[in-house]
Amino acid sequence: MYNYLYGILSEKTADRVVIDCGGIGFEVKIPLSTFDLLPDKNEKIKLLIHTYHNDEGTRLFGFFTQAEKDTFKLLINVSRIGPKIALSILSNLSVNDLVSAVMSNNDSLISKAPGLGKKSAQRLIIELKDKISEITPSKDISHNNTIISSDKWQEVDTALLALGFKSFEIRKATQELIFKDTDKTQDIVKACIKYIYMKRNE
Repeated sequence: MYNYLYGILSEKTADRVVIDCGGIGFEVKIPLSTFDLLPDKNEKIKLLIHTYHNDEGTRLFGFFTQAEKDTFKLLINVSRIGPKIALSILSNLSVNDLVSAVMSNNDSLISKAPGLGKKSAQRLIIELKDKISEITPSKDISHNNTIISSDKWQEVDTALLALGFKSFEIRKATQELIFKDTDKTQDIVKACIKYIYMKRNE
């Protein structure tokens, strides 16, 4: 069983990637939430992996965050929900939105995911109600050895996106750099910009 794959992104589409790890290409299915954060082809990438076995064989599913991976694992254990529908749900709802929908019995929101009807959404809510704490994301976001409050991280992310930087560049910078929550937002933004430009010029 693989915990994660780290290698070169050799292929990517909206629902799958191929990661080259030492000359071996691993095909990995992904949700749109992960696709939105992918780097360009031939860049390095790390995805958390869930290995799924059934009569058709073994398939790999990849995610950028532990919360998404944990959510996927819970979803595929819901009656009549397989990996395809689980990816559909994660492609249409963030983990936070899904948690909120389950807690508030909002089957209408959940049923908007392609392949999932209202009855299936209601069953999902019933089966996940007692397990929802397992997929509730932390209020703080951890990057490497850094803990940044979610509000401050949102400010940094919004500022960098407004300046025209790509999501994968921002994510890479916050993974590699070390900050304290006492650091000012503008200082974190400046450090990320410096790091991104340095990487672009390598």
